[in-house]
Amino acid sequence: MTRRFRAGVALGTLAVTGYALLAPPAQAGPSDRPGVEVDVSAGLSGHVNLAGPGLIPVTVHGSPAVDVTEIDLDTVAVGEVAAARSESGAVIGSVNDVDGDGADDLVVHVDKQQLAAAGDLTPSTGALRVTASTADGAEVGGAAAVQPEVSLELKFAEGYRVRGGSEATLRSTTGASLDDVRGILDRHDVSALIPFVEPGQVDDLAAATSRAQARSAEPLPDLASWYTALLPAGADVDAVLAELTALPEVVYAYPSPEPAPPPAEPTPDLTPLQGYLRPSDTHNGIDAELVRSDPRVRGAGIRVIDLEYNWNPFHEDLQLDWSSDIGQGRFVRIDTFGDDHGTAVFGEIAAKDNGYGVTGGVPDVDIYGISPVEDLGNGRTSWRPGPALAFVATLRDEAGRPFVRPGDALILEQQTGSPLGGSRYAPLEWIPAVFEANKVLTAMGANVVLTGGNGNTDTDDPMYTLNGVKWFDPAVQHSGAIFAGAGGSGLRANDPARARLSFSNYGQRFDLQAWGQDIYTTGYCNVLCAELGNDHNRAYSRSFSGTSGAGPIVTNAVVAVQSYVTSVGLGPWTTAQINDLLRATGAPQTTNAHQNIGPRPDLRAALRSIEVDAPTTVLTLNQRPDREGRYTNPTITLTADDSWGSGVNRVMYRVDGTGPWHTYTEPFRFRGPGVHTLQYRSNDRNDNTEATRSITIDNRGRG
Repeated sequence: MTRRFRAGVALGTLAVTGYALLAPPAQAGPSDRPGVEVDVSAGLSGHVNLAGPGLIPVTVHGSPAVDVTEIDLDTVAVGEVAAARSESGAVIGSVNDVDGDGADDLVVHVDKQQLAAAGDLTPSTGALRVTASTADGAEVGGAAAVQPEVSLELKFAEGYRVRGGSEATLRSTTGASLDDVRGILDRHDVSALIPFVEPGQVDDLAAATSRAQARSAEPLPDLASWYTALLPAGADVDAVLAELTALPEVVYAYPSPEPAPPPAEPTPDLTPLQGYLRPSDTHNGIDAELVRSDPRVRGAGIRVIDLEYNWNPFHEDLQLDWSSDIGQGRFVRIDTFGDDHGTAVFGEIAAKDNGYGVTGGVPDVDIYGISPVEDLGNGRTSWRPGPALAFVATLRDEAGRPFVRPGDALILEQQTGSPLGGSRYAPLEWIPAVFEANKVLTAMGANVVLTGGNGNTDTDDPMYTLNGVKWFDPAVQHSGAIFAGAGGSGLRANDPARARLSFSNYGQRFDLQAWGQDIYTTGYCNVLCAELGNDHNRAYSRSFSGTSGAGPIVTNAVVAVQSYVTSVGLGPWTTAQINDLLRATGAPQTTNAHQNIGPRPDLRAALRSIEVDAPTTVLTLNQRPDREGRYTNPTITLTADDSWGSGVNRVMYRVDGTGPWHTYTEPFRFRGPGVHTLQYRSNDRNDNTEATRSITIDNRGRG
C-alpha cells in the first residue's frame, strides 16, 4: 500500500501547520543607519526558502574598514531579529574566510520564522538589513541581497516510474497519466522540477539498486523517483502540499531542508591526547591503539566517504589533495562554515601514522568527502543531502565499477532541524529522502554511520511521527544505518564516562556512543598554534566535540572490524553484523539508561570474540646438546602467546605421536632414554588450534 504524508519539514522537521509565511506590507529595519557599511550576504547563494522553519546563514564580510573578530556577537541582528543561539545560550556563529579573499568573515544564523513574524522576510523582500556593534561601540551594518522562493522535495509513487529532467519532460515510463500532477504544478507556477538523479545516471542507479536488492533480499526505494520543485515566493505552500499529497502519484511532499551549521568549537580545556583510542579499562577509549599494530585492522583497501561541507586535504597529517572530493563539480564544497569541522573528522579517522601530530583510528583507509551542497547553475547552490547520497549510490570509479563497494563506509556528518526548531537538531534521517538513500546504500553493502545530532531531543517522542509512522522506531522501520550518540569521556567530574552528554539526542534508535568531548584531532588550531606558526595546514584541536566527534570514533570501530573480517576471509560483513558485534561487546552506558545512546565500542573485546588466529607456542630446553647432539633429561618449558586474541585456553603435548594429548601446566623433565619426538600445540578460547609443532630429542636418560 502506498504511504503518503503531508508534513511541514524544514531541515527534515515536522511542522503540522503554517507552511506559508505571512506577508506584512512593509519590511522593518533600524531607524538609524550604521556608521560603517559592510558587505553582507545571506543563504548559500542568496536564495531563501519561505516554506517551513529553519536557520539562514548570514555572512558579514571582513574588510580593511571592519575587523569582524571585533564584532560583539550579542549585538548582531537581522532587521529586528537577533542572531540565533544554541541550547547553551551562545550565539551560533563562526569566523572564517568564506569568500577566499584572505580576510576573516563572520557567519551567524538567524531564524526564518522570527524574521517572518517581525516582517523582515516576505515574498517581496529583496534584502535583509544586518546591524551590529564592535567591542568599542562602533556601529556597522549592510544589506544582504536575497531572492525569496518556495522549494519543496517530493517523491512520486514508484509504480509510476516517473522520469524526466524537468517539468516539460516529466513522464511515467509505465504509461500512466501525469496530467493531474502537471495541472497542480502549472496552477502554482512551478518554475523548475529538478530530479535527484540526473537522467544520465538513472541506468547506473538501477543497476546498483538491483545488485543491492539481490544482496539484501528485500525491496529497496527508487531514488530516481525523488524531485525538487521550485515555486514563486508568493506560492500558497499549504495549498500546494495539500493538493500534491492528495494524489496517488505522490508519496512524499515537504519543504526542502535548510543547511544546519556544524557545532561551534568550544573553549579548549587541557585533556589527555586522543584518549578515545586508548584502552577501555584505563582510559574509557575504544582500544584502537592495541589492535592498530595489526595491519589487518588498519583499514587498508576500505573507502570511507564523509558527507561534509568542506575539509582541508593539505593538512600535514592528512596528506591528501582535491582528488579526495568526489562531488565531481555537481556537489560543491562551501566555505560558509569553514573547513575545520571536516578536517577534524578526517583526522579522527585517517590522520597518518607518521610519528607527529595525531594518528587516525584506521590510518590506512582511503578517505573521501562529498558536500551535500548542489550547484544548480546560474550561481545558485542548495543544501540537498538526499540527492548527494543518491549521487554517491550512482558513482562509478575510473574502471566503470561502482565507487561504493561492499565493506566501504559512509559517515554522515550532518544534522537537521527537529520539530522544536531553532538549534534543537535532529538526526539527518528525519529527512525522508535521506532515510531512503541510506536504505539503498546499506543494502549495497556500505556501512553507514550517522551522527545522531546535538538537539537534546528524544527520538521516541511522538513529535517524530510522519503520517502515523513513528519515524525512529526500529521495530517499525530501519534504514540499516548505525546511529551514533555522544557520551562522556570520563575526564570531567560532571560528565561521567559513557554517560549521555546533555546535548546529544537519544532514543531506542541509537546504536552506539563514543566520546562527544575532549577529542584531539586535526583542525581548529586551539593547541600549539603559536608554536606551529598559526599555520592552517598544521592546525590541531584538543577539544573537538558533539555527536560530530563521536561519529568518527564509532566509524573507526566499524572499519576496524570490517578490515579484520575481510582480511581473514570472513567478510565483508553487513552493517547489521558489525553493529550487533559492537553492541554485544561494548561497554554499557553508565547513567540515564532510559535516555539510550547505546554502549561504547570496545575493539579489544569485539575482535577477541571473532579472531581466527591460533596461538603460537614456543618450546625451550634448559640445556644444549652435547657434541653428539644428545641431551640428558632436559627440562622442557612451553610458552604460548595469543597476541591480542581471545587468549590461550590450553597448551598440549604428547610423545612419539601416540596416546592422548596432555595438558601442559608447568615445566617438566624429559626422562625417556633414546630418540623421541615431542609434539606440542595450543588452542585459544575461540577454539582456534595451532598447527602441531615438534622437536626430536635424543636423550641419554641418565641421572
